[in-house]
Amino acid sequence: MFDPLRFRAWAEMGLTTAQLRVLFLVRESPGVTAGELAHRLAVTPPTISGIVDRLVKLNLVRREDDESDRRLVRNILTDQGENACKRMEQGTEIFTRRILVEMDPRDLQAFTAGLKAFIKASTYVANVEPNLAAVAMPGMSAE
Repeated sequence: MFDPLRFRAWAEMGLTTAQLRVLFLVRESPGVTAGELAHRLAVTPPTISGIVDRLVKLNLVRREDDESDRRLVRNILTDQGENACKRMEQGTEIFTRRILVEMDPRDLQAFTAGLKAFIKASTYVANVEPNLAAVAMPGMSAE
């Protein structure tokens, strides 16, 4: 459903889906290291380095040395990176709202009820089976 937005981000900003994911992760966790990003995305450190290099070249992310541990490099959004994230969020909101406006009120109510039930069930499963993802997809660990 959101492919038109991802395509537009790629076409206008030159960003891949992986680069967008990293951009939003850096926004969510300012100062995150490449190692932490690689772990969260279950990719290799060289893969993250290439993605972050591209974001740095586009002036969306900047790297800063950690003052307390010179071995660490922290990744932080630039103002341009923050603006890109805001544009994506606004675009997603406009896109989604437009789709929801076209729904019949009864369908929208059913959709909302279904989402609430899904969230409730997923919260339950996460509490009862916290390692379900590892069980469902063995061998996918980033370790």
